[in-house]
This record gives sequence, C-alpha cells and structure tokens, in this order.
Amino acid sequence: MINNFFGDPETSRKMQSAVRRLGRTLKTVLFLSPANEVFIPRKQISIAVGTELLSIAHGSRFLNRIKIAGYKTYPFQEAGHSLPETVASTAALYCSQANVTHPQVMLCIPKAWTIIRTTELPAAAMENLSDVVAYELDRITPLRPDDAYYDYRILKAEGGRLQVAVAAARRETIDPYIKALAEKGLPVTKIDTNLAAVSAYLHYVWQEQDLIYLDIGSKTYEGGLLQAGVVVAGCTGSFNGNGSDECLLADVGENVAPWIERMEKANVSPQLVVHSRDGVQYASLERQLRIPLQVLTNDNLTIPGFQGEKAGDDVPHDAVGGVLSSLWTKSKAMNLLHRGRATKTSPPLTLTVILGAILLAMGILALFLPLHLENEKVTAIDREISARKDAVKKIESLRKVYSSLQDEFKAIEGFKQGKQITLQILKEMTVILPKSVWLTRGRINDATVAIEGYATSATDILPRIEASPYFSKVEFSSPTMRDARMNMDRFVIRMELEGIKKEEPKAKNGKKQ
Repeated sequence: MINNFFGDPETSRKMQSAVRRLGRTLKTVLFLSPANEVFIPRKQISIAVGTELLSIAHGSRFLNRIKIAGYKTYPFQEAGHSLPETVASTAALYCSQANVTHPQVMLCIPKAWTIIRTTELPAAAMENLSDVVAYELDRITPLRPDDAYYDYRILKAEGGRLQVAVAAARRETIDPYIKALAEKGLPVTKIDTNLAAVSAYLHYVWQEQDLIYLDIGSKTYEGGLLQAGVVVAGCTGSFNGNGSDECLLADVGENVAPWIERMEKANVSPQLVVHSRDGVQYASLERQLRIPLQVLTNDNLTIPGFQGEKAGDDVPHDAVGGVLSSLWTKSKAMNLLHRGRATKTSPPLTLTVILGAILLAMGILALFLPLHLENEKVTAIDREISARKDAVKKIESLRKVYSSLQDEFKAIEGFKQGKQITLQILKEMTVILPKSVWLTRGRINDATVAIEGYATSATDILPRIEASPYFSKVEFSSPTMRDARMNMDRFVIRMELEGIKKEEPKAKNGKKQ
C-alpha cells in the first residue's frame, strides 16, 4: 500500500521504516509498566581500577535520562595496582567531596584480573544456561565456580548451537576490594571489566558495537574485541619501562591481528579505536594492521549530561562507561558478582506501598462514597423541606379552603340540580293558570305533581293544565267543593310529569310543536 502511494521504492522504504519506529515507540509507551526502572531514580558511582590510574565517576538516572555529575582520576604513586584500602579510602573521599550519598557501586577491574573466553554450547542448554555455564566453567576457564566471579552473554543462536561469551575473575583477587569498600559504606553491587565499561561508553555515545579497542598507556596496554557490544576477547601487557615505541606497538599489533581476521570471517568491517595518551604516534600500527584507526583524545571524549567544565587530565571514559553500563537499560555489560544467575527485576518496595495505598484508598472510596453521597442528598432534601415548610403550610391551608369551597360548590350544584324541576314547574303553573286561581298547597314528587287551591271554576283549569307540555294525565284527585264564603271552587288536582325540554318541548302526545 505504501509502495503504491509513494511510487519511489526508496521513499517507500523510508516511510515503512518510520512507521515501524513509530509503532515500536507507541508500543513501548502504551505497555510501559509503572514498575519499569525508567521511573525509578538511581544514583550510581563507578570505580575503575587501572594499571596506572584510579578513575571514579558518578551520575544519576531519572525517566531514562542519564547525567554524569562528576569524575576524577587519581594517578598511582607506584607501578602496579592500588591496594584495596587505598581504593576504598579514595572512593570515600570522592563521595564526601562530591556529596554523593548511598549510591550503588560498580567496581571496574582491569583485563589482567579477568579471563575472557567464547564457547559454543548446544541449543538445549538454553533452558538452564546458568547451571550449564557453572558446570562448564572449569573447562572454559582455569577457574572453578566456587573460586570465581563470572557472568556470560549469549552472542548468537543458530544451527542448534549457542555462542556464549564468558568472563571470570578470581574471588581471592576481588574480595579484598569488596570488603574494603563495604567498610567505607560503599557496598559493591556490580563488577565488570574496564573493557566492558568502555564498550558501554562507545555504544552509548557513538552507537559503536563491533570494533577493536586499545587503551595504551605509558607503561601498560590492554585491548578487547567488542562484538554486538560485548567483550568477547581481550589482551593486556606492559612495556617493561621502555615506553610505547614503534617496536612495542608492533607487539600490540600481533595481539590484534587474530581479532581482525575473526571480524573479517564474520563479514564485519574491522575498525580500530585507540585511546591516546602521552602523544604517542600510531602511524606504524595503522600501517601494520591495514585497517582504519581512530584515536580517542580528551578533546573528543563526550561526557553525557555533564554540566561542569572538563578537568585538565584525561576524561576517565572507563569510569564514565561504568556509570552508563549500570544506568543504561540497553547496556550489554555483565555483572560478575551475579555469578551467572539471571536477575529478576521486581517492583521496588516504595512503589508497591504506593500502589497498595492507592488501591486501599480506592476501595474505601468505593465502599463509603455512595453512602456519603446518599447522606448528602438526604441532608439537602431535609434542608429544602425546612426551607419550604412555611410555604407548605400555606399550601395546606389553601388546600383545606379549596376543599371546603368544593364541598359547598357541590352542595349548591346538587341543590340546583334537585330544585331545577320544581322551579320550572312553578313557573309553568304561574303561566298557565289564570290570575284568579289561588294555590294553597303544592306537592311535587319524582313523577307526579299535586296542587290544591281555589278557582272560580275548577273545570276550566284542567284544559289549561293538559295543554302544557310538562304535564299529562291531569285529573281531580278528589271531588270539588264550592266554598260559599269565598264563592270559589275548592279543588285538588293530580297530574304526572311529562318531561322538560327547553329547546324543543314536546306536546302532550309526544310530537314536536
């Protein structure tokens, strides 16, 4: 798809590479554990014991950013290696002057104290490689596991075989230094060679992993073959006080020549890096080896994260490399102190406590927060009720008045509905009866009406009443009598209610008029 979009194969390859890098970065960020060591601040001090100098450097790491805070070199007063007590006292003095407290300590030892070998093992040994290396150590090196500090790195695995680099040092040589440093409050947590520290430095600063490195001093030299960032072979020697002249440089070249051949067989372009001291010229060595030679000087030695001014003496890149190899997560340096055991990183106690406290707090919130919120709601409702209590009382009073009025209204409506017929009947009687008729009594039931009174002629009343649409079956309920005193007929008439229709009143026979 990318090829079709960009067309140019070279551009497509670059875009694919960029997309893959972005994907790896996103994967690293999204799946980064909070217990990852990049989040854990660390302080590190590196003590590099050389044949002519004691070098010390210290630095720190936070959020995967490494800073070298300081360094210093201490020349030996006499030839050879400094005594353990001297190294420990010097390191304690350095920590005091640099205000370094409770650091992790790495001890870098010279090649002369170590044996570096490569060996091949069957691929089946991968399951318990630590035990296999311990069992085979006296075959790979002259040292027994109980008498040595050692570690290993896998170089490659192919064709059913494992190529493993092994480095070992005698315990009786290292233990006095560990003990002396521990007595000064500087317990050693890591041991490796100066060559491995330099390899970490070159890998971190220059991204160089496959090369030959030589450190040539005024009286001694040591060198190593670096393969994929791991020291797989080494050499060391002295000039016996004659200085590093051309003849002695030729002797160094004899040690390096097999390494060049080894790199060429592995299809790796040989590259030689020499740490220069005392203005030694290396033209003859370059002519002899016939490979590119690069010289490291104090001017081109970078110090990662260092903010001070470079000291006048040589930059101790071995000690600086020791700090880098301990703090850099991509470092391939060994730790002889582990004696081949794989280290399992576990979350620090502080982080565990913090995460536990967070989980506990979340559990408490999940348990009590709903109750608290409900109580708050109830309290708010109570406050609202209290605030509206007077208004509620007024509403209740109005509701009672309303109910009373409704009852009265219903009573009036009932009265009106019950008396409506009576009023209409009385009105009808008033209309149809002559003015000479006197009613003395009237009785209205559900279906009948009875009237009593006096009329000049009672018989004249019946036709009038029968003609009304409201009455039917009009008749005298008792005989009429003549009242002599009033000279009028006394009558009692009974009739039935026909019905009341305001709009279209019916005639007596039920037809519309």
